[in-house]
Amino acid sequence: MKNINRRIFIRNTLYSGLSASIMPSQLMANDTATHSETILENKSRTFRKKRVIVAGAGISGLCCAYELMKKGHEVVVLEASGRLGGAVLSVHDGLADGLYADFGAENFTQPGYENYWRYLKEFNLTVLPYFHRKNRLTRIDGVWLTDEAQKAAYNQKVKDLGGFNSKEKEFLLANPSYDLSFLYLEPYFDTFKNEYQPFGIGFDHLENIPISEIYKQDGASKAAIATLGGSKTSALYAIWQAYIMHLRGYDKPFKLFRLKGGNQVLTNEFGRRLGSRVRLDCQVLEIVNGETGVIVKYKEFGETKEISADYMACCLRTTALKKIPIKPTLSPKKQFVIDNLAYDQTTRIVFQARSKFWLKDKLSINLTYNHPALTHIWQVADEVATERVSLMAKAPGGTNPLRTLEAFKEFYPGNKSNIDIEQVLVKDWSSDQFVHGCERHGFGDLGELSKFWPHTTTPHGRIHFAGAYADNRSWGMEAATNSAIRVALEIEKA
Repeated sequence: MKNINRRIFIRNTLYSGLSASIMPSQLMANDTATHSETILENKSRTFRKKRVIVAGAGISGLCCAYELMKKGHEVVVLEASGRLGGAVLSVHDGLADGLYADFGAENFTQPGYENYWRYLKEFNLTVLPYFHRKNRLTRIDGVWLTDEAQKAAYNQKVKDLGGFNSKEKEFLLANPSYDLSFLYLEPYFDTFKNEYQPFGIGFDHLENIPISEIYKQDGASKAAIATLGGSKTSALYAIWQAYIMHLRGYDKPFKLFRLKGGNQVLTNEFGRRLGSRVRLDCQVLEIVNGETGVIVKYKEFGETKEISADYMACCLRTTALKKIPIKPTLSPKKQFVIDNLAYDQTTRIVFQARSKFWLKDKLSINLTYNHPALTHIWQVADEVATERVSLMAKAPGGTNPLRTLEAFKEFYPGNKSNIDIEQVLVKDWSSDQFVHGCERHGFGDLGELSKFWPHTTTPHGRIHFAGAYADNRSWGMEAATNSAIRVALEIEKA
């Protein structure tokens, strides 16, 4: 393997997106023109045409701009980087034989992702099943275990704790163990009237009570309490999140999918339809929120420019918003959200191999390592007709990819001499200039929910906020499209 190591090719991924292929269309007229709302008569109603600046061409910004464009509004999208997609990043360059991999936004589900699926149907995109969790092997305490072996170990642990009670046993006959919390939380669901409003429905006092106390109070067994945990998680937050999952169908088994050619295909399609309304390499420098409109200063080719509009859809991450002056200043509650939201820091590493070498060992390549330099690895782009393969590895942010490769080889459960990896590509989201980190953390610690919600989604004057962080459940592209549509409707009704 020494020769292979000498030939390892590490490449930081910088991709230019669709700048060369975007179809031209009418730009917003005169950046420095004063904003105005044009009233047009529609057959059945008065239509108020609005000029909207969308900050950020990630999936939320593109989706929001697309919805506003369809409604007849005049939009321009300012994107600081040279590509579309934000955290949705499919890499082709650097891989052989048509292989590709998703460095960000790797999959979507069904049930769930209802708005996302509507776009897939509208744009007639090809959906493929995603099997990266099938026949998985997991390394625990130095031993590789199948899912069945893990289940047996789990059952033994439950037995040692005295077993489940009769109600829990009956529930588990029809449901997987990871859904056990729904047995105790579902009775609370009927009280919710709106999935975006956990407060004011009689549960506010639960914000400062751990969910483990609710389990105990409702008669959960010691085995169930040990399984469910939650001694530091707000009961209100846990019940609210469980309700959202129930509403979207996640309390039943769901399937994983991806787009043929990479999940960036969807953001590319948004960009193609928006055309030159999207301006790349235009970094927002300052936002002025006036009583009758918004003025944005931005940099293009080193020159500071100014653009005005009636409203702004701010689809930037809070990590980017921290660096942008907003005048007048945000409310203390809104500023707290911007300053304190945290994100997962992840490194994605693609190994290109000459063959499916693991088949020689009669193994699955869906491996969970639980190693400091490598958490998971699996095959991607398996439909591409080639002997070569692309493998996606996941590691904590800042991980050296060569250390990940060493960990993979060291603990590979088969014959190490069969490994024929020939190339490595890496994307460290923790060091990305514009998309720093991946999904946002929750805010489920005791007493924390009211500090973030609903302020995460609250508009600031004529500035409205969208993005995967600005939804009631931070689940990647689902949250991004949900929040984008919400903001488009807010601006439409404003």
